[in-house]
Amino acid sequence: MLTFPNHYRAPLASFAASLDNKGPENVITFVVERTKDTLTLIAGCEARLHLLTITLDEHCSLKTGKFSLNASMFKLCLAALDKPHSGEPISFHVRYHKGRLPVLTAQPSSDLWRDIHATPACDSHLGLLARVRSAGYEPLSKCWIESALHHAHSHPKLSLFRLNQQDEKLEIVAENTLHSYDLPYHTNPRIDLTLDTDALEGLKALCHQNRSSRIHVYADSECAYFSDEITTVCFGLNFDESELEAKPIHYQVETKFSVNVNALFNELKSHSQVDTIKLENQTYLYVSNSGIRVCGATEEERCFKCFETKVPPSDEALLYSLTSTEFKQAIGQFKTLNTKEMYLQVLITPEGSRMLGLYKHTLSEFPYSTVAIELFPEGLEDIEADIEFHQSITPTQADLFC
Repeated sequence: MLTFPNHYRAPLASFAASLDNKGPENVITFVVERTKDTLTLIAGCEARLHLLTITLDEHCSLKTGKFSLNASMFKLCLAALDKPHSGEPISFHVRYHKGRLPVLTAQPSSDLWRDIHATPACDSHLGLLARVRSAGYEPLSKCWIESALHHAHSHPKLSLFRLNQQDEKLEIVAENTLHSYDLPYHTNPRIDLTLDTDALEGLKALCHQNRSSRIHVYADSECAYFSDEITTVCFGLNFDESELEAKPIHYQVETKFSVNVNALFNELKSHSQVDTIKLENQTYLYVSNSGIRVCGATEEERCFKCFETKVPPSDEALLYSLTSTEFKQAIGQFKTLNTKEMYLQVLITPEGSRMLGLYKHTLSEFPYSTVAIELFPEGLEDIEADIEFHQSITPTQADLFC
């Protein structure tokens, strides 16, 4: 009997989903090592390889050896056997018939059987397994990876993702333009890592799938391997020369200011408690020498909060609008840095569009993240009238002693 315990159900489902009947290797290779009590499943090819390492129980009847099975037949059996609501593990009957290669039998019901006769192990799979096992992996914190990958969300046309450890920055190429970001934390990996879109998506998926706190990473100029010690996914990397040599974008700074991170996040949370403001999904930033005001508003309801800034903004008062959910998500991500103050700059691209850059400190060369922002001059007169009215309100006696 070969039994896959229930905690392998999700990795096994991911493995089955990766099987490509039209791929160059339409087989799955089994590598059984009874001295280690492990079974390694191998699927795919050099361009996209998927490995799954299973711990075998003492009752497993597989013998030490290597063999392959038809991938589409194995996938059919898994689909028939996978009954998550029953609580039963996925199991195959194993017998060795007329030789050293086994026959695996699935019995999804009392009147249904699926037999798969093993064939000699796929040589290319064995060669790739040896290469994967000999790679020099670096363990990376999954939390760090997820923070770094957060930048990819703001670049839907991303084609290259690069960790430049020498210059301590993240680099993203989108539409042949280089965007640079400050590394997420004070302690960052000491490796260089360049990924294309497919490899980046594979890394995201592995982070989402596993419960481990670390992902083991290896990458060179041709391939990238990611492993959580159960699942290992490997990608051949493909880059255009134009992507590798993409030029950085040069911004003009329109204004700059700072705010208290926690106070800003809490104010944005309070806006979302008003159903109409939440539905509007717009946050307004009023930037002036007298202070920074954050506003969530509709025609009937308005929430304001004034923030002191430690960085003098430009002399001209400016009003901007942002998408509330994007802004709140960026602030929430920034909060993980555990810094009290956040420094912001409104950046203008050569094409005239604007980005709000969030910086860890005033000396940061690159933003930690960016959010799309728009100038909103048509609302400036109304918001300044509201500010003037608010300032005319006499504080209550209780307010004076707060």
